[in-house]
Amino acid sequence: MSSIKAIIFDFGGTLDTDGIHWSEKFWDIYCIAGVGCTKPEYERAYVASEKKILTSNYDKLPFKDIFRVSLINQLEYLYPGERSKTQTLSSRLLELLYDDVVNKIEEAKDVLRSLKKDFKLGLVSNFYGNLKEICEELDLSMFDTMIDSEIVRIRKPDPEIFSLAVKELKLNASDCIVVGDSYDNDIEPAKGIGCKTIWLKGKSWREFDNTIHADYTIKSIKEIPAIVYNLK
Repeated sequence: MSSIKAIIFDFGGTLDTDGIHWSEKFWDIYCIAGVGCTKPEYERAYVASEKKILTSNYDKLPFKDIFRVSLINQLEYLYPGERSKTQTLSSRLLELLYDDVVNKIEEAKDVLRSLKKDFKLGLVSNFYGNLKEICEELDLSMFDTMIDSEIVRIRKPDPEIFSLAVKELKLNASDCIVVGDSYDNDIEPAKGIGCKTIWLKGKSWREFDNTIHADYTIKSIKEIPAIVYNLK
């Protein structure tokens, strides 16, 4: 069996929220702030916002502004024509959300810096074309390769996006282990090309019926070192 030489991470839902899908993180903040909508209403607003983002040009936005735009899109869907309410709520929600996410990223940095001493690190994300700039903004400078779906024009769950990361790391798939919170977007395609996988199982957008293909399942990225050093 090949020893592990590289760890390839997902970004959203993995490094920034430690296993909580962005949709669930937004909903948690809605609940804390007491936003008066049901979860099905919110979920429709979230989907509408994501569709709008995918057809817009956000590749120049700083990290905080990505959340700001997403929140405004959601709230405009929920409260059409109520501009004052949308602006007030989005500002309040943004501060709650961003502070929490930044704290999670700081915790992730400690794990990444430790792993960087002994492993190559990669990052693969369905993003907006500015993944590199966002990582620079957040001082996530420890990656040997970053694959941004918007730049390479390949999106998860297409396994080719993971193949690109493996190729840029100059390794075989069997030398790499992939960490992600999405079973169908991260674990299945990575496993399909021959990588080992660590499923960060937290609060997901949906339940998965069959999760037998994950080599390891964890609740926090803090559990990763214990796994990978046993495989080195």
